[in-house]
Amino acid sequence: MSVVPSQVIIYGSANMPEDLANALTTGGALDLTKRVMFSDLPYQGLTGSANTDTLDVVSGTSGDTGVHVQVTGRDSTGAIQTPAFVTCTGTTLISASFGGQRFQRLQAGVITGGSINTLTNPAGTAAVSDVAVISHTRILSGRTVGSVGSTNTSGVTPPLFRLATGDGATLSGLVYQGLGVIIRIIAGTGVNQLRMISAPYAAGTAGYGTDLVAVNRDWTTIPDATTVYDLAYGFLFDILPNPVTAITRMFAQTSADVPGGAQKVYYDKVFVVNTNGTTSLLSATVQIFSESGTLPSGATLDLATGTGANDTVSIASRLNTAPTGTAGFVVQPSAINFPSSIGGNLATGSVGSLALWARLTLNAGTATYQGAADFRITGNTT
Repeated sequence: MSVVPSQVIIYGSANMPEDLANALTTGGALDLTKRVMFSDLPYQGLTGSANTDTLDVVSGTSGDTGVHVQVTGRDSTGAIQTPAFVTCTGTTLISASFGGQRFQRLQAGVITGGSINTLTNPAGTAAVSDVAVISHTRILSGRTVGSVGSTNTSGVTPPLFRLATGDGATLSGLVYQGLGVIIRIIAGTGVNQLRMISAPYAAGTAGYGTDLVAVNRDWTTIPDATTVYDLAYGFLFDILPNPVTAITRMFAQTSADVPGGAQKVYYDKVFVVNTNGTTSLLSATVQIFSESGTLPSGATLDLATGTGANDTVSIASRLNTAPTGTAGFVVQPSAINFPSSIGGNLATGSVGSLALWARLTLNAGTATYQGAADFRITGNTT
């Protein structure tokens, strides 16, 4: 079976402290329970209240009534807020959860069993379905699918979702054309399913059709013309192909020195994994295609790959401690070929995973940045 975009996933590494201490081990082995989000959530598209919003919590199944969910993020003043965990109530939405705390952007989140960034395992009962933390203010709400067209994986085409007529145009006006936006089916065929848009809408328009978007995995029940859905920003703890229990922003809580001070260089490690199971991605390349918004003056974001599959390289601190075992950092957005030691290909499964090290350079006095990076992996398939 051909490799489709939804099967190439970026997971985290064993050590992603992402905190102000910096002098903590960073990197290490692949961790399939961790994922990174590259969208700046949930502020995009919101107005008023300093671009903040409360958060709702919901699961894809009624049985998830003991799952604990916790997040950390910044409020309208930039202060870090980490409210107490909430207990999921299955498919019954918890509206304005976390005590009604308003966030300008999320930095990390965990559910039962997960730990990342400054968050530890909040205990509780392991999730048996997807769990979502979504912005209370939806991008679009109560939209009815206009026609048939949602499908599961077929050939080189990933699983698709048919939006209501004209909703693709709304996505095209968002940062990264809706990449990372969460779909929640609220009524009709496929009710309660949660999925995430896995490719920018602008890229999908030519390949998939108007008002069709690629999603992160196959549908359990394929939506049809009776399906009603919401679109929202947030975090999706997806249960398949690997149960994700922790999500973080890369380079959370990094900061530049004061004007006249020293340059700071930060490093973060993730892995790209081909979850297809049978087919390798051939002649693979990776790049940070773009940032949105534009990085402030005095900041650069570069990328390096590991030199072999599934490495365990770590560094003692993410600050000013360059990793060994890379093919060398490349100024972005230049595409980087996967190393010759693995044939230039991305083999299947965790044993074929390839480490990606990102390097964030901040000159003294660099302004605060609130934005996102778009990592792109390309290749050939059969």
